[in-house]
Amino acid sequence: MREFTDEAGRRWQVTLGKESWGTLVLVFSPVGAGDSRTSILAAETSFAANAELDALTDDELRARLRDGRPWP
Repeated sequence: MREFTDEAGRRWQVTLGKESWGTLVLVFSPVGAGDSRTSILAAETSFAANAELDALTDDELRARLRDGRPWP
């Protein structure tokens, strides 16, 4: 899990998740209250997904959050 701040100064936590069909995703959860969002990863294994998350900069995480979709 990682934590970062968006452009508006809101804190977010991002962790790995899995869609019902097995696709690995980033799950963005606001610290406090609010709606979570997801972004699909290219990785096919948990190990590769962790490496992909670790390699993302905070700027890249902010971009993924902006382009993410609501988490059901």
